[in-house]
Amino acid sequence: MTARSKIELVEVYIKNMSVIWVQSQRPFNEKWAKQIAAEFDPDKFDPPVITKPNGAGYYHIVEGQHRVASAKIAFGENEKLVCRMVDAQDPARAAEIWLGINSGRKATKPVQEFLVAVTAGRQPETEINTLVRKMDYHISQVKTDYSISAVSSLIWVHRKFGMAMLKATLLMLDKTWPGDPAAFSGELIKGYGSFINEWHPYIDTKRLSEVMVKSGFTPHKLLAAGRLYSEQNITTVMEGIAETLRAKYNYKLREDKSKLRRK
Repeated sequence: MTARSKIELVEVYIKNMSVIWVQSQRPFNEKWAKQIAAEFDPDKFDPPVITKPNGAGYYHIVEGQHRVASAKIAFGENEKLVCRMVDAQDPARAAEIWLGINSGRKATKPVQEFLVAVTAGRQPETEINTLVRKMDYHISQVKTDYSISAVSSLIWVHRKFGMAMLKATLLMLDKTWPGDPAAFSGELIKGYGSFINEWHPYIDTKRLSEVMVKSGFTPHKLLAAGRLYSEQNITTVMEGIAETLRAKYNYKLREDKSKLRRK
């Protein structure tokens, strides 16, 4: 059986379609739906992707919720739409299909894709999200207290250095600036991750957090120092942050053997 023969097109009333599993795709944007409706062109209307109906007769919209909403605005809920039906019986499968359809699409924001990947049970997103939640933080595009939005950097540290180093990195940032979303910017996560991965057998974590705070370093000041170092030494901001951390850690250490020195 070819892939083409598996495609099932059906006509479904708009009023019978809804996003039942909201965690399985990006949040609804009413402004975007209205814009599509205002510029509605049937020749550009791709069939929405839906599941088979549930017990109440409603079809979950796997992909295309804004197109369905725009058609409702333009024609009313009693209009029928041609849709592509897929066999997704739970949020995880619906999320996996959404990710596959939207892979590489520029409009998908990293946080949205990360959270949908968690719903789909993908790794490393699920493992990272579990760690973040255990720390009483949460993944969010909105930068509020105890939120982290730099998901690409979380994944980068996880893949580059492993889960143990990512955990140590996040715990160190939390110990230094607890709850401050600025402390969990992408460059700081990568900078701390690089520093901790290189020196973790020799670091006194209590000293590291205390020396940064006593030196008057805020997340913004550390990021600025890292950028300055990178400009002066033609290196990355991540490396600039790591070197700034090493310099501050070594400052006023009396015993030479306790200093972080490269051989």
